[in-house]
Amino acid sequence: MGALGHYLEAEGIPTTQISLIREHTETIQPPRALWVPFALGRPLGRPNDPAFQTRVIQAALALLETEKGPVLADFPDEAPDGSEPAEAEMDLPACPVSFARPDGQKTETEQLLEAFRQELADCRSWYDMAAEQRGFSSVAYFTPDASFQVFHDFLLDKPIPLDDNIASTALALRLAAQDLKAAYFESVMVRPDITLPDDTAFNRWFWQKTAAGEVLRAVRDKCRAADDAALKLNGDLLLVPMDQASA
Repeated sequence: MGALGHYLEAEGIPTTQISLIREHTETIQPPRALWVPFALGRPLGRPNDPAFQTRVIQAALALLETEKGPVLADFPDEAPDGSEPAEAEMDLPACPVSFARPDGQKTETEQLLEAFRQELADCRSWYDMAAEQRGFSSVAYFTPDASFQVFHDFLLDKPIPLDDNIASTALALRLAAQDLKAAYFESVMVRPDITLPDDTAFNRWFWQKTAAGEVLRAVRDKCRAADDAALKLNGDLLLVPMDQASA
C-alpha cells in the first residue's frame, strides 16, 4: 500500500493508510500513514467495537489535511482490552496475514518471516515496474516469491523442492539469496522514496534496514549449525558479507 500511495500521489490523488509494522513504513515512507499498536490482521483493533474503529479511521483520514509528506503519526491508544481476540471471538473471520500459533504466540522465526512476507509484497510492485521499464531482470533462478518460499521452508525445517538444475539445498539457498538481492536492487532503482547512490549504500541499506537482510542472517545461522559441509560453507562464507556479519 505504501508503494501504491506514491503512484496515486504522483497523479494528484491524496492518500493515507494504516500501518501495522512501523519499521516497514519508516523504510517505504508513504505520503501519509497512521501507525497503530494492534495485532497483525486487526488494523482497526478488536472486532465488534464500531466506536473505537471509527476513531481509528478518523485519525487516518485526518492525515489528509497534511499537504506534504512523508507523515507517520502514532495512534495514541491501545485497543480496548488489547487487540487480540478473546476466546469467544476466535471463530470470527480475520485477515489471514496473522499466522498465530494455537496458543496465540508466534516464534521469532515466524514473526521474522511474516515481516519479510509483507516487505516483499511492497518490493514486488517496484521490482515488476523495473523489469517492465528495462525489458529484462537480472534475477536468474528464483523470483522474489520463490526466494521467499526457499527461505521459509528452510527456516521452518520443511523440504525444499529442487529442480534438475539445482543439485542441493545449499546451492538453492545461495542462488535464492543472489536473486533476492538482485530483485531488491532493481526495485530500489525505480523507487522515489529511497535514494542509494552506489553499491555501498545499497548494501548498507539491504543488510541493515530490511527484513530480507535479517532473514538471510537467520539462514546463515541455521547453516552454521548444520552437519552438512556445504551448508556450513554457506553459513561461514557465502550468504552474508563479512563486513555485514554483525550489523
